[in-house]
Parts: sequence; C-alpha cells; structure tokens
Amino acid sequence: MPITLAQACDIAQKELLSIARKEIFLQLQLDETKEFDVGWIFYYQTARFLETGNFNEMLVGGVPMFVSRTNGDIVFVSYHRPLAESLAAYRACGDMSAHEIPEVRLLRGREGASVTSAIRAIRQYSTLGVVQAKDTINSCFSSDYPVVQLPSMKEAKALVLALASVGFDAEVCYSL
Repeated sequence: MPITLAQACDIAQKELLSIARKEIFLQLQLDETKEFDVGWIFYYQTARFLETGNFNEMLVGGVPMFVSRTNGDIVFVSYHRPLAESLAAYRACGDMSAHEIPEVRLLRGREGASVTSAIRAIRQYSTLGVVQAKDTINSCFSSDYPVVQLPSMKEAKALVLALASVGFDAEVCYSL
C-alpha cells in the first residue's frame, strides 16, 4: 500500500535522527520538499543554521533524501547527475544510481502499429538482419519484452523515438 506524505516525513525524520551526531540536530526543510510520482525528495539542514542563519552552523555536502512512495525505502540522491536522470533510473529499474545502456526494450505494439516500419527502424539503428528484426517485433506481440542491442546511446534513443512514431512503445534499458 502506498505511503502518504506524512508517513514519508516521519521516515525521513527518523533517518536524520539515526545519522546525526549527538551535538548536531538535523532538521527537514519541509517547505523545500519535492513530490514526484514515485516518491518525495527531502532536503535538510542543521537546526542551528535554520535558527540563526549563521553559515558556521551550516551542514555542507548533505545530499537530498528520496523516500519511495511504494514502500518507504530511503535513498540518498547523488549530486553527480541531474535529479531528473536519477528519477528516470528509479522509475525504470528501482535504482537511482543505475545508468542508461545502449539497449532498447520493446514493450508493446499499439493498435494500428506498423510492423514493417518497426522492422525497418530496428534494422536502421541496430546490426540486426531482417529475420532477427522481424522475430524481435513478433516476440513483442507475444507479451515478451525483447531487447535490442545498439552501438551507442544515440542510436538507442533514436530507435525509441522511431518505434514510437510507428506505434510501438519501447524504452532505453538501465544497468544496475
């Protein structure tokens, strides 16, 4: 059962209590909380800094905390890449640290999808031959989720767009 914002706040506050030093009390900055379809991002700072504004009391390097909407799991979010990328990785595979790889997973063909155009697109961006591309499309219709390996991320993203334009849902894969 999904958790509520109030429950997520409680989870985040308990986590802050567990990581704070005895002499430093960390406080959630609730007015800075960001809500997403998969959970919440919480920011925090020392209570002393929030109270006084004295930069000598400021916590430096504290990364945002993500609390999952589905199960309340906590992940500290890296500043080494944009938040949107971390969230996309979490949506795709449940791991905010995962990175895109040059593979495309076909999810489904929508009504009226053009099989011929999809086969052409797969052949254009990958090294698959006609028979392999056709088998890939056919397995997509049998509720498999076939994966096509591509030479680069550029081709992977181009293939996702090309497939979408001819009626197929596909996504770039992530590595854990």
